[in-house]
Parts: sequence; C-alpha cells; structure tokens
Amino acid sequence: MKRRRVIVAMKQKKLGFCGKTSPYCLSVVAREAKALRPSGELFITCDNFPAVTTSIPRIAREEDLSMETIQSPDGHWEIRLARK
Repeated sequence: MKRRRVIVAMKQKKLGFCGKTSPYCLSVVAREAKALRPSGELFITCDNFPAVTTSIPRIAREEDLSMETIQSPDGHWEIRLARK
C-alpha cells in the first residue's frame, strides 16, 4: 500500500499602498481579509496613519483576525493579518 504525503502550505498574500489611501484600497484589504483561510496570512505595507490606526484594525476586528503592526524607520507600517 502506497502512502501519500500531504503538504499543507500556508498561503501568504502581500498588499502595498502608500500615499493617500483611497476607499478602493481599503475595500481590497477588506476583501482579501475576508477571503483568508485558517492558515493564511495577509501582509500589508502602508504609510497612511488613519488606515493603520483605524480602518485596518476595524477590518481585522470584523473578520476576527489577529493583527501585528511594525513601524519601520522610514515611516511605513508592516501589518500582518491572520486568522485567530
């Protein structure tokens, strides 16, 4: 009897938007966050303070996602969203 090996790869998706953030950018974040599978991660690079402190955390709460934020010295934020 042959054994099959099953490899489950964690899917990672990256989004980047800098400068003035339009509602379209945030709708893309919301759509991608909603589509995250249990093992998936969404990485977002952004330099818009209101999006980082208000809009993206709201999306994470609505979709029951964990959120990690790291600010780089150049003023950009690296945000990681993942299923809890």
